Amino acid sequence: MSERLKFPDGREVDIHEVLSFLYGLGGSEIQVLHLLLTEGKMSSEEIAEKLKVSKASINKAINTLLDKGLVEREKVAEEKRRGRPTFMYYVRKDYMYKKIENDTMSLIFNVRENIKKLLSERA
Repeated sequence: MSERLKFPDGREVDIHEVLSFLYGLGGSEIQVLHLLLTEGKMSSEEIAEKLKVSKASINKAINTLLDKGLVEREKVAEEKRRGRPTFMYYVRKDYMYKKIENDTMSLIFNVRENIKKLLSERA
């Protein structure tokens, strides 16, 4: 689960740390996102089983990822049983890569503008 990004000064950071910073994600959200990226579509029960955590903590992580637009869900065809519907969660990689690219460019632009403003105020 370790992909490293290298800064111009030689420091390295794990890609998961970058995503955590960019989207305000915690460890469980990062684990769920990584699992869906590597394993494909899964139900919350399957995710909980794979990560060996409670379904409640998975649902919280999934809701955060859904709110951030990093994960999508689809309802499983109507089942004969009553109760809550079952959903499958997944990542559309092409969409996610584009989203990360756009959000990173937006962050870079904002940082650049703020630095420009800060430096011009001190001149």
